[in-house]
Amino acid sequence: MSSGKFLSHTFRFDGFFIGLVIALMACGITLVYSATVSDEIPVFDTFWFKQITYFLFGLGIAGALTFVRIDWLKRAAVPLYAVSLVLLVVVLFFAGDVVKGAGRWIDLGFFKLQPSEFAKIAYLLVISYWLSRHPVNLAKVKTFVVPFFLFIVPFGLVLKQPDLSTALVFIAVTMVGFFFAGLTVADMFLIVSPVCSVLFSHSQSIEYQVLWGMLICAVVVTLFRRHLPKILSGFFLFTNILAGYASSMVWNMLEPHQQKRVNTFLDPMSDPLGDGYQVLQSMTAIGSGGLTGKGFGNGTQTNLAFLPEEHTDFIFSVLGEQFGFAGCAVVLVLYALFLWRATSISKLTSDSFVTLMVMGASTIFLFHILVNIAMTIGLMPVTGLPLPFLSYGGSFALTCSVLVGFLVCLRYQSSRRM
Repeated sequence: MSSGKFLSHTFRFDGFFIGLVIALMACGITLVYSATVSDEIPVFDTFWFKQITYFLFGLGIAGALTFVRIDWLKRAAVPLYAVSLVLLVVVLFFAGDVVKGAGRWIDLGFFKLQPSEFAKIAYLLVISYWLSRHPVNLAKVKTFVVPFFLFIVPFGLVLKQPDLSTALVFIAVTMVGFFFAGLTVADMFLIVSPVCSVLFSHSQSIEYQVLWGMLICAVVVTLFRRHLPKILSGFFLFTNILAGYASSMVWNMLEPHQQKRVNTFLDPMSDPLGDGYQVLQSMTAIGSGGLTGKGFGNGTQTNLAFLPEEHTDFIFSVLGEQFGFAGCAVVLVLYALFLWRATSISKLTSDSFVTLMVMGASTIFLFHILVNIAMTIGLMPVTGLPLPFLSYGGSFALTCSVLVGFLVCLRYQSSRRM
């Protein structure tokens, strides 16, 4: 049953979940304000005021989606997916805004649309719809044919922009979808093992070579216990070995700025005034906050413009500097409660489409949270993934709002069927 007060005899309002969303949005507006406030800019042109506008508009969309029937979502999956592909093709040729060499936006005049954000939602709908009707089985390769093509087209178009970080979101959603559509943990390990082979074998250090050897042994043991067809077992083993020896080729396929980000991640001090500058300033900002922070609006790294992209990619650094470990802990607790409440929807229904949608939407949020925070503290290469509800951005704010609308809708519809 869904918690919350009755607004009517048929509608259960999940006040706790909505309260978490509003609390996170309030944190985001506060941080964006503290990071960008200026007396020289009219209020209506400030980032924090625009963020309020985005959130209010997004909450309106979320509220409208609450009353959408689940079967309508299923019917809309394929058309919305087709539209998202058209928009991704359009942005490749007619990008209205190019940032740091990447064309990702279509300038509509009053709003800059990022098609890859819309594509996340459309892909979540279509992959959930397909997998709910056609479970996958690793021993039956044909069950992966359609999901593969549904995935590879938007993934390739986003990667072409280039936007590797957003493209990885599609991978995360796909893997979670496969798991809830029939794959086991062992199956998931076999699928991701070639990627691990590339990562472990890229370095020539003895430690990583040993890890790669251990990975190959784990693959062999898993294949032996899984009893897959011999051809498929041979494919996984051959792919891992080939991936290991072809790691340099994979490395050369990355864009120059992506290679720099990986090198900076491994050694930020290798270029402290260049590619390592962002990470070093971010860690300095977070570390200087201490237990309780320097106070609202008193961040040295932020206010003196040492911290780049402070209102978007590095908003968590602003949080750490101004509110310290305590402030970061509060936000992380809010995120944990938000994700717990979201995933709990799957317990209300036996509809596999609802389960796939809920877990896929939660994965999008979790992936953004983990990658963004890990980036700001130097645990992952710098990416362009924003922090849900906290980072400034119109397209992403609307994406989060739509996903929240889906989650509220699915809880409402599932509760009514109980």
